[in-house]
Amino acid sequence: MRVHTFFSRSGTVSSIITLLTISLVGSFTLLPSTAQASRTLVVPISVATYSEDQVGFPTFVMKWDEGEQPDPLALRWGRSQVPVRGTGMTSIQHAFQFAVKRLGSSIRQTGTLSLYATFTGPLSEEGSTAEAALAIGFIALLKGDQLKRDITITGTLEGDGQIGQVAQVAEKTTAAARAGYHVLLVPRGQFYAPRVNRVSLNLEANVLVREVETIEEAYEIMTGKKL
Repeated sequence: MRVHTFFSRSGTVSSIITLLTISLVGSFTLLPSTAQASRTLVVPISVATYSEDQVGFPTFVMKWDEGEQPDPLALRWGRSQVPVRGTGMTSIQHAFQFAVKRLGSSIRQTGTLSLYATFTGPLSEEGSTAEAALAIGFIALLKGDQLKRDITITGTLEGDGQIGQVAQVAEKTTAAARAGYHVLLVPRGQFYAPRVNRVSLNLEANVLVREVETIEEAYEIMTGKKL
């Protein structure tokens, strides 16, 4: 299946988002979408650090106009208020192409899908660990499903839909607790039991860490729908 993407084919997500700042000055000029989106989905990106002045995790906002053109479905950056610099778009491409292939002909894959970065602060080393979240987000948007707001996920995306392992699971558990999430999905084999001590007891005890092996398994937990 042919898929239009408007991103460079080199680097990782981390090389883009390391250059994001809190400043809302300027606008992103790379192929902005002018269509009015009829579907919108907010996808949280699990991080290893979380500051007290943040509100929730950094997010990507996805919008699909459900138009008849272009055909096939095109992925573009939207009119972001946050300036984005760099060429490392590989992880975004990977997640998008996986979603399109996974859904196949089950949906009409035309129109423009616009992606907005609405981070509340800079990210540093997340990179491909956002792939599972992005893939689930793209699929949910195209299917018309919603993500449960109290669940987040960390994991890379393997070619067969397996969720690959990541680093800093303990730190991401604490960050998820601070951000108000109740469930953190982690790759199979990376279960982390929150430490019971005076520092983390009140925070981490409120987060359920669940292992997931595939996008299908994680999708059902995050949306309540089977893929």
